[in-house]
Amino acid sequence: MASARRKSAAAALAVVGVAGLALASAAQLTIGTASLGAGTQVVASCQPSDGPAIEVGFDSAYQGQGYRTSGVVLDNVAAACDGLDVQVTVATADGTSLHEFTASATEGRTVLTSPSASIPAADIENISVVISG
Repeated sequence: MASARRKSAAAALAVVGVAGLALASAAQLTIGTASLGAGTQVVASCQPSDGPAIEVGFDSAYQGQGYRTSGVVLDNVAAACDGLDVQVTVATADGTSLHEFTASATEGRTVLTSPSASIPAADIENISVVISG
């Protein structure tokens, strides 16, 4: 059963969260075992259900006509997730992908940045976080 659980966790992947984000803020979303009002989530087998939830924050700065986001920060990443692949997709309200960030998970805090991409913060309505490996 544990093997099947690991396989489905690797296939279905990690942590999926959906939340509306406020314009011009370094918004934060907590992804854990409690359900989110705006959507559905799946908790990765590497993130224990009885531990702290993964918190998602954004690296945003004011640029010209508004705030733009160039990175995502994951806090409270469990030691069991250390070294696994992380994929974060930020999207519009209708699910259109704006950008995909990738990195390797680091225990505690994982920072995903993209020097080539800067997304208008007001456009980010959904976020999906996947930890697999």
